[in-house]
Amino acid sequence: MTLKDYLPLISVIVGALLVAIGGLAGNTLLEIVRERKLRRTLALALQGEVQSLLEIFEKRGYIEGIRAAKAQTEATGKFQAYHFMARKNYFSVFEAHVGQIGILRLPLSELVTRFYAQAKSILEDMERFEIMDPVSVDPMVAIAAYDELLSLFEDTVAIGKQIVQLVSRRYSRVPF
Repeated sequence: MTLKDYLPLISVIVGALLVAIGGLAGNTLLEIVRERKLRRTLALALQGEVQSLLEIFEKRGYIEGIRAAKAQTEATGKFQAYHFMARKNYFSVFEAHVGQIGILRLPLSELVTRFYAQAKSILEDMERFEIMDPVSVDPMVAIAAYDELLSLFEDTVAIGKQIVQLVSRRYSRVPF
């Protein structure tokens, strides 16, 4: 047998290989595009939620209120309570997509996780201040607690600003 006799067989094999490679490449490309779109959509949604929280912090003056309560406690030697209420769920985007945070590239996934963990810690601290009896609180303990809370709050705001900037740089362009 000569090479001519094998040409139809070779053509069939090459054709089948090209179809298989084309199908695999097409599916892979579709998956890459889908994942990029999901990553971008998630990043922009989280950016919106984080930006909203930062604006709420600023408009309601939470950090300034904590500083004022601390200063008054220092000045008077008596615990001055500072309260703010957060009874609703302000983390709905994060909580709805917590299982997908890993698709965000570093450092965004890490920053998002830190931001929300710290924000939840702030809420817990504020609940603790709310239930304290002002008469029985040692002012020095309260001042130390306010210092810790201020440090955590300021760091959380800085992380939130990093998230907003990073998402703006990385994902705000029109895709494809």
